[in-house]
Amino acid sequence: MDLHLPAIVAFMLVASTVGQPWGNPRGPQLYPCLTILERNLRVDCDFPRTAPVPPGPFCEFKQDSRLMGSTLPNAQPIPELKRRSNVTLVTPYKCRLTYARVQGSFDEKPYTYTCRVIQGTQALENSMALHQRNVPVCSALSVLFQGAPSVLLTVLSLPVFVQLLSA
Repeated sequence: MDLHLPAIVAFMLVASTVGQPWGNPRGPQLYPCLTILERNLRVDCDFPRTAPVPPGPFCEFKQDSRLMGSTLPNAQPIPELKRRSNVTLVTPYKCRLTYARVQGSFDEKPYTYTCRVIQGTQALENSMALHQRNVPVCSALSVLFQGAPSVLLTVLSLPVFVQLLSA
């Protein structure tokens, strides 16, 4: 029994650090998918946690450098893109773009989507080229893999913890 406690502690330390990136990411991380029913493009933009600096955080999304939508009060998106897009702050560290596609068709060319996050005087951005034909469908499992690797690792390691504790 004495050997199990150090093994459990070591395993917990390794499990808690494996899913975590070293240091903070430099900019926002983009996670695209298509909504299940409407097949609209959804892009989640997770950005690093920083000390709260008012004003913000605010976020904006661009398609090939054209402003689609923003949480900034005075932003002026391109009207044709504004009608089809919605940008919201889902959590204090995640923005979401929902972009309605034209019914019955996919855009035939790839676009570059950029998420820009403004926190106080600091602005971070990241871009990703997407072709809507190659974007996976949104699902709970894909969200678990993309947004919470430490939670996934914890869930997968529970049987090992139970086995070690019962020995």
